[in-house]
Amino acid sequence: MKNKIQIFIAILLVFNTAPLLAQSDYEEWLKKEQQKIEDYKTEQDKLFMQFLEDDWKQFQVFQGLKVDDTPKPAVIPQAEPQPLQQTEKERDDTVKELDVPKSHTSMKSPQTQLQTKHGTIPAEQQAKEDVLSPHFNFYKMPISMPDESSLNISLKGKPNNETIAEYWKKISNAKFESTLQKAESYKKSLALNDWGYCTLLYNMGKVINAGKETEARLFTWFMLNKSGYNAKVGYSNKQVYLLLPSKDTIFGAPYFTIDKRRFYVVSLDGKELQLGSMYTYEGDYPDAKKIVSLNMNTLPALCGDVPKQVIFSYNGTDYTIKYTYNKNIVNFLNTYPHTSYPIYFNTPLMNESYASLVEQLKPILTGKTKSEALNILLRFVQTAFEYKTDQQQFGKEKCLFAEETLYYPYCDCEDRSIIFAYLVKKLLGLEVIGLDYPGHIATAVKIDNVPGDYVIVNGEKYIICDPTYINANIGMSMPRYKNVKPEIVQISQK
Repeated sequence: MKNKIQIFIAILLVFNTAPLLAQSDYEEWLKKEQQKIEDYKTEQDKLFMQFLEDDWKQFQVFQGLKVDDTPKPAVIPQAEPQPLQQTEKERDDTVKELDVPKSHTSMKSPQTQLQTKHGTIPAEQQAKEDVLSPHFNFYKMPISMPDESSLNISLKGKPNNETIAEYWKKISNAKFESTLQKAESYKKSLALNDWGYCTLLYNMGKVINAGKETEARLFTWFMLNKSGYNAKVGYSNKQVYLLLPSKDTIFGAPYFTIDKRRFYVVSLDGKELQLGSMYTYEGDYPDAKKIVSLNMNTLPALCGDVPKQVIFSYNGTDYTIKYTYNKNIVNFLNTYPHTSYPIYFNTPLMNESYASLVEQLKPILTGKTKSEALNILLRFVQTAFEYKTDQQQFGKEKCLFAEETLYYPYCDCEDRSIIFAYLVKKLLGLEVIGLDYPGHIATAVKIDNVPGDYVIVNGEKYIICDPTYINANIGMSMPRYKNVKPEIVQISQK
């Protein structure tokens, strides 16, 4: 009987201690795996730092790609008002009731649990960090960061491969992870595209480094690489510059090529840069494969609506249109690189701005035929916005996003075409393309049974609509471009 009891106790001990042993084994395994990750991160940074210490190469910097510099008309022509011609079939195609979209902008800073590829910050820990962390405004949106004084790292000496490698060594050994997690969380909550994320990191770097430009650029470079973006830095004339490859053309920015990749010397504050040559390294940080894109499927979720009103005339009647634009978005877009036309044509208005326009245009357009609705929108853009060339208004070429056109006092042909195309696509559901003439931009709309000037694209007929040719109806080309073949700018129909 005694032996049976001893056997039973032994069995109980085995079952009771097994979970403890299993838990202990798991914790030991987890500790080893975490150490492997840390060792890999350390080794990865160590190898990259050694790579940075090697001799850098000098590259000739080209002064930037030029946009079409064909002079635009200083004064735009006006057409004699013509009666709208409609076929019987076209009169049956009318505009239905227009829906006013709901707001999508988040006006709150992210205060929930942060979860990114770099790990999770519990809500309690984040709340504690927010109390102690430095704050700044990113286009009037409050941004909080962990109080990581260890990231305030100065470049020791003049910029060269050794001092920049030493900067990388110091910041990679600092506690940067929670700041990176915060940045990636704000990227998501503020709906920032790649360029928006670059500017956010740059502004963080300015705050952390007490406004020092060199260190802000180095911080942005480091954080972009840690976020998986391909980015470099170079130095020239005792200055450090951020270098980015881009999926999209950037006009006016100095650039050079490495392994058939064009690296642009970018300015994240909108200032122009002039360079002759630059030293940089040829390799890449491991796993930093993403290339910055300038596409914006949505604009950043920033608050800042400002009211405005304009007047336009159609068929002898004046209409007052009251709308809002987002001033903080305008300020953000003012730092945007000058890029190719499809980027501008495919970037939407803020929902609030678009909704305010729909509310005003709805009673004017509802029940009208599609061709008359097009004429109304043409006249709206032709006569509600004053014309000036970019050189007259800004002293340089500057293509405006649709949101910017609602703000600035003047606009020219591409700006008018961009906002007109967006309104036609969203309000009328018609396919639109851009027409790129030398020194002029117009549009064409796919609509049946309408006479007038047109272009054929992929076997489809598009009626020319020129938002700059005052009082011109659909189907009327500006006289000086009537016999000129334009390049086609494709526009997403989403």
